Amino acid sequence: MPQLLLLRGAKQLLTLRGAPNVRRGAQSEDLAVIQDGSILIRNGRIASVGSTRRLENMQEARDAIDVPVHGCVVMPGFVDPGMQLSLFDSKDALRPRRKRLQSFYEESVALMRGCLQHGTLTAGIRARPVNGFTGSDVALLRQMARIGNNPVNVVRAWRIGWQGGECPPLEAINNTLTTLRKHRLATMVELGAHNLRSDSALLCMLNNAQMEVSLNWRGSDHDQLARALQAASPACVFCDSNLSSAECQVLAKSRSTAIFTAHRDLLEDAPGGSLRDLADAGGALALTSGYDAESENNFNMQWVVALAVMRLRLSVEQAIVASTINAAYAMRCGSELGSLEVNKRAEILVLNLDDYRELPRRLGTNHVGMVIRDGNIVLNRSRWRVGAA
Repeated sequence: MPQLLLLRGAKQLLTLRGAPNVRRGAQSEDLAVIQDGSILIRNGRIASVGSTRRLENMQEARDAIDVPVHGCVVMPGFVDPGMQLSLFDSKDALRPRRKRLQSFYEESVALMRGCLQHGTLTAGIRARPVNGFTGSDVALLRQMARIGNNPVNVVRAWRIGWQGGECPPLEAINNTLTTLRKHRLATMVELGAHNLRSDSALLCMLNNAQMEVSLNWRGSDHDQLARALQAASPACVFCDSNLSSAECQVLAKSRSTAIFTAHRDLLEDAPGGSLRDLADAGGALALTSGYDAESENNFNMQWVVALAVMRLRLSVEQAIVASTINAAYAMRCGSELGSLEVNKRAEILVLNLDDYRELPRRLGTNHVGMVIRDGNIVLNRSRWRVGAA
């Protein structure tokens, strides 16, 4: 017997359905909202999406567990592509202390549970280097692999550390890449765009290791950015929000998704206008909390959406797209996650809101009423209970 679940009667169902690629331009403003919508889930996958009247009349839906979500907003789970972790406790910047592996494991599980409770169902975890290139990055990735995809999906990335502008020894990088691939510890590698050369042997190593590439760009010569994008063909680029108009044009013409941290701009009082400029130029945007255990402890993507609207001049629709489907494509998992479409994994949030446009207006409240992962209700703050009428 198939496992069936019917989410019935959402006031607003944000499907984000569309072309199977990252959303740009007018597409980034379209949430494909269904008023009074429902979702039928079969064996962890979305079987049907549409109006409540149509789904209620389906024979298969009559055998499903009925979960009424009247008066709520239903949407895809948030995707946070830029969380940074470290095995070192750097409260003493001069003498960072390495954490016990078990302590790191327990802290990381607690962090992932907090993410789930606030609506993040997929997190990109980057192993942040300390004091340049260190073997502790592999140990960190081993612990994250041990946690796996419970309580949230995790996409693991290795961030290569340059020290004093110098690239780590290529032999050491190659050895680490071999370990990461052999034990499936990471699927992405992050490079500093300022350190990249088009003829770099490092790019050949990454290609041979079949690793996806992301770039870290902190602003400078737009020609240098263009060369780095052409050389590495990255899935995404982590950017500051004070990009020049020339940098925005370069990113808009590329196939890469630009990822921004809204929380950092609030702390640093940065203008952040380049996000809107990039969006208007047809660029692909994604948002991240930028969580860093040492400096930025925010992991609430509801807060990120609000900041993107209030501080970075994005529309609510653009901010939601940037924190769901675009963030998923930035980590190369958009074919499975980020929108509510037939055959995709059922990774769904039920928000205690009657209009999605209220999300940035109600700060300080966790609106998550229910979380569904792979068709299973894993968090329930609503009044609904199994067997209830």
